Amino acid sequence: MKTTIARTLKTKQSDRLAYAITATFTLAQIAVLMIWGYTPYPDSEGYILLARECLAEGTPFYPTAEQVKELPFIWNVGSINAVILSLKLTGSVYPLLILYSLMKGATALALYLTARRMATARAAMLALLLYVLYPANYGESTSTLSELPFVFFCLWGVVAALGGKPVAAGALMAAGNWFRPMGLVFLVATLAMYYVNKKRRVTNMARLAVGYLLVVFITGTASLAINGRFITQAKTGWMALMQYSWDNDADRSRDSALFSHGDPMYCEEGTLDCVQKDSLWQRNFMTWLRHNPGEYLGQMPEKLVRTYVSDNPNFCTFVSDKGEKEYMYDELSMPSLAHDFPRYSFAQGLAAVNLCYYYLLMAAFMASCVHFIRRGRAVSLALPLGVILAGTAVLLLVGHGEARFHIPFMPFVIITAADYLANKFTADKRSADK
Repeated sequence: MKTTIARTLKTKQSDRLAYAITATFTLAQIAVLMIWGYTPYPDSEGYILLARECLAEGTPFYPTAEQVKELPFIWNVGSINAVILSLKLTGSVYPLLILYSLMKGATALALYLTARRMATARAAMLALLLYVLYPANYGESTSTLSELPFVFFCLWGVVAALGGKPVAAGALMAAGNWFRPMGLVFLVATLAMYYVNKKRRVTNMARLAVGYLLVVFITGTASLAINGRFITQAKTGWMALMQYSWDNDADRSRDSALFSHGDPMYCEEGTLDCVQKDSLWQRNFMTWLRHNPGEYLGQMPEKLVRTYVSDNPNFCTFVSDKGEKEYMYDELSMPSLAHDFPRYSFAQGLAAVNLCYYYLLMAAFMASCVHFIRRGRAVSLALPLGVILAGTAVLLLVGHGEARFHIPFMPFVIITAADYLANKFTADKRSADK
């Protein structure tokens, strides 16, 4: 009885400290936004441009019927609609960026709650500290990019799943997918977790799917009513995959004969809407793939390296004169960091420190996987490894490799590493006591 009461009190103290840390972290996000201002990433600028087009047409919803007809692809639907709402209500994106700052803080809390339910209170607190001390987690809310809201919804979906609320979990993951089309990765990983854990396996898996499909139905129906198409997520994958594969093709002259006009990206203007164009590029990619399976597989190592070699994109926030530079990331690229060493700008210095932190986290994560598998705790890795491996597979199979694409996986890298370090610290302490 006394042990139970002591544990309860300790958990409450840990929770209060976690709330204080996340509140401080959230205020730091807002401070970064106020000091360094909006960061004009190309994608973020594109979201704002499309949002203004919708408002100019008198339709406060993306995509409009006209955009479906004219645009080459559908971008991240939820992200652009969030910009539309902010512009319509306030005339500015800054209220949305403040909301994103709050969401970033709430993501830290979700990480703590996830770690506490997956591991121990000690591991959860360590995971939270690793997360809030990670330099890459500052500055993300200074743009309208999709990763932040996507991770917010999906990680809270994981909290709901671990808390026995599979319908809410599925709904949150589908909401995340509306912002960035990777929600299925979290859904599949959570389904795998339910399957491995066996308890109420079929019921939980079914309810998770119902929650997900419910939000897909709502967002798709809203789109259908406005533009005549059941659109629930971005449709850029096939275009990007075909374009990337074609740009890296070892023998374009040979493969140009496979396509009309010698170009797989060619589409006569005004003949197809963006959904039909997506289908065209899918067919063209499959045609190219049948003739180039080796080329396709040979591009995967480069994609993997490009995805995981660095974690620097968010430091564009701290680049001087970022609004005037054509390509902000050039200053933070790996070649620039190597060339400019040791005479770094402020942003480069932060990026260099962050790289050291990032590589240590990844090393601890890999060590943790080996440790838990050896100790017979492979089941506990079902969710984090499910997200990371499934997400990486998607990026290799249908992606093109960018450093910011691994951002949604980092909470699980941190949680798994923290669980390992907390166990190691406890074991070492016990050994010392003996």
